[in-house]
Amino acid sequence: AAKSDDYNRAMQRQMRNPYEYHHDLGMHFTVIEKNLIVGSQPQCKEDITRLYEEEGVRAILNLQQDKDVEYWGIDLPAIMKQCASHGIAYFRIPARDFDPNSLRNELPRAVAALESAISSGSVYVHCTAGLGRSPAVAIAYLYWFCDMDMNTAYSLLTSKRPCGPKKEAIRGATYDLANDDPFKLPLEKLPEDAFTDVSEEERRLIQQRVRKL
Repeated sequence: AAKSDDYNRAMQRQMRNPYEYHHDLGMHFTVIEKNLIVGSQPQCKEDITRLYEEEGVRAILNLQQDKDVEYWGIDLPAIMKQCASHGIAYFRIPARDFDPNSLRNELPRAVAALESAISSGSVYVHCTAGLGRSPAVAIAYLYWFCDMDMNTAYSLLTSKRPCGPKKEAIRGATYDLANDDPFKLPLEKLPEDAFTDVSEEERRLIQQRVRKL
């Protein structure tokens, strides 16, 4: 409980949101769309079996850094071994917690892993609490691959799983992928709603670039 309190203070300080993570309550997740589940970190191999048997999970995408796993005392090798025993594909795309720039940089690779895996069954996307990094990946996927604008995707996810992923990280990653003009204005110079939606041509370019990662 003390670790959860420390983590929540850090989250509120860095992310300015009221959401909390309670490690002692175990894994908590939300089905966002068919085959797309967002949640907190699996804590033991039994969590993996539950995801496999009850939710049909066939791939797991983990956004945690090593230090996150170590902080919570998670036996990651045991979890990965359990995934292998069930035939669950396991992906790690580490992004620094509470760091929108790190998330912006890693979003394309994370969405690439999600997009490639989701055709084979349910994908469980998680970070530590399932309140920042992993929902941002799910929102970016819905935005880039499911014909939604960013705000629609954001509202869809947060209506089902109350959380506060950084919109700026998603906008930034979209800007990075959608325009290869070397003379383009920096995102900071553009209107606040820039790249909250994209043209069909831009969406195709984003999808092509993500699929090459």
